[in-house]
Amino acid sequence: MVNLQWSRDGRTLLGDGALALAFAVATVPPLLVNEDSEFVMRSLPWSLLMCGALLLRRMAPLAALTAVGAAGVGMAAMLSTPVPAILAVPVVVYCVGRYQRMSAVFPVAALGVAGSLAGPITWTAGIPDPYRVLGTTLLVLLCAAIVALAYLWGRFLRERALTQSLDREIVTERFSAAQRSAEQELELAERRARAGVAQELHDVLAHSLSVIVVQAEGARALTAKRPEAAAEALDVIADTGRTSIAEVRRIVALMRGDDEAAAFGPSPSLAEIPGLVDSAGGRITLTVEGPTPIVPESLGLTAFRVMQEAITNVLKHAGPTATAEARVAYATEHVELLVRDDGIGSLSRPDGTGSGLRGMRERVVAMGGEFRAGPRPGGGYEVWARLPMPNQLGKSWLRGATT
Repeated sequence: MVNLQWSRDGRTLLGDGALALAFAVATVPPLLVNEDSEFVMRSLPWSLLMCGALLLRRMAPLAALTAVGAAGVGMAAMLSTPVPAILAVPVVVYCVGRYQRMSAVFPVAALGVAGSLAGPITWTAGIPDPYRVLGTTLLVLLCAAIVALAYLWGRFLRERALTQSLDREIVTERFSAAQRSAEQELELAERRARAGVAQELHDVLAHSLSVIVVQAEGARALTAKRPEAAAEALDVIADTGRTSIAEVRRIVALMRGDDEAAAFGPSPSLAEIPGLVDSAGGRITLTVEGPTPIVPESLGLTAFRVMQEAITNVLKHAGPTATAEARVAYATEHVELLVRDDGIGSLSRPDGTGSGLRGMRERVVAMGGEFRAGPRPGGGYEVWARLPMPNQLGKSWLRGATT
């Protein structure tokens, strides 16, 4: 079917028209100088038809094939010798192989067989009998070989172009898939970063506000009886507030990518756990086993946040009269954390959906550790975590760290 999109095919038709004209200029004039006017009259229309078929060689290859086939029939019927315009046949056959589907091989084969037989038989009719069979056979084989090679060459170029086009599509699809994967990974990383920031803010604010509430309630009860103790509680509230503000500033600065984030101090570490327990009041006692080791910042921050969240849960849920025991054990292979209380934490009503236990578990698992939290058999609540030291994981702990 002829495509009428002249923006592209118009140029194709113009180029093929120029080729047809050049072909006519090269093949028709030799006929005109022939002294046999009758031969000229018989050969000229078929020659022009063959040259004109080149006009459709790319726009409608099968139509061009039909045109050269009709011209060939006319030549075989009216001429006894070949004319130069017959060279248009392999050009059209090549275009059928180049621009048509595989099903076009059948009309090409029919034309090739008929033309390869009819033409040579007509041309060798005047040769003496002893040489006619040999001459006809050679011409038939030559014509068939030319038609076959022209079609196969066009078919080869078509298949190569299709393969290259398919390869380009595959490369484009792989590139698009890689882009989508990179975008998804970036989006996932952003979500993880936001979740990490939210968890940090939750841990800092939940603990600080819990300490402030507990100390404020204690200060109110001691105002009349022991004013000096109330003043100490207010000092704790002020220190806790200042520490919380500094922590929030540091987290926000890191989230913004601010180079001045370091000015707010390093992240909390193992060495700050005793001060964390002291700020929670006298209801929580701390036991430290072994010297404080030097660990990566991510490991120290994880241990601090787990202990902070566990103490926050005691202050919020264990009850006003409950006491708790906190233990930190430093060993060569791991850091073990334990916070257990004798309160009513397992029976208290939650104050919301909360993410404290989930956040602790995620932090510990990300560092390759173990975590357990739940009611104690004898009453109260217990939080236990074990974080492996880097020498137990090699460098793999860096890949799992999210804090």
